[in-house]
Amino acid sequence: MNPDEAIPHRCGVLGLGLHTDALPHALQALWQRAQAQLPESADASACAPQPICAVAVLDTKAGHPALAAWMAAIVPTAVLVRVPPGQLPGQPVVTQSPRMLARYGTGSVAEAAALAAAGPHSALSVTRLVADDGSATLALAVGQGGPLNCCLAHASQAKKQGATA
Repeated sequence: MNPDEAIPHRCGVLGLGLHTDALPHALQALWQRAQAQLPESADASACAPQPICAVAVLDTKAGHPALAAWMAAIVPTAVLVRVPPGQLPGQPVVTQSPRMLARYGTGSVAEAAALAAAGPHSALSVTRLVADDGSATLALAVGQGGPLNCCLAHASQAKKQGATA
C-alpha cells in the first residue's frame, strides 16, 4: 500500500494473559467488559477510529486453544502478535501485581503485551481486567500512529511470513 493512500487511524491492540485452563467463554466475558469501557465508535471488525488490529500474547501462549477459538469467532481479522518475555519489562503498565513483577518483570502481562505490540507512543485505553475464574486477563492499548493503515499492513506482513506475526 502506498503511504499516501493509507487511512490515518488509531489501532487497538488487545493484550491477553492466559493460564493453561483458560476457556473461550472467559475471553469473551473479558472482551464484553472491555467493550463496555470503549467509545461507541470502536468496532472489532472494521477499520474505524479504534479497530482491534491485533491480539498480543506471550510467545509461549500463542498456540493456546482458547485463544485460537476466541479469535476466530470474535476478532477474525486481527493479527496474533507473539511477544517475547524480554519485551515486557519497561512497558508503562498501570497494574502492579507482585507475582507478575517477580515472574516477568512487569506488573501486568496483558497491559505490557498490548503496549509492546502497539508500539511507541501507545497508551492503555482499558487497563487489566481479570476473568471471574482468574484464568485470563485482558487490556487494550491504542497505538498513536500516523498514516499507516495497520490493518492492511499487519495482514500483508502475516501473509508474507506464511503465519501470524
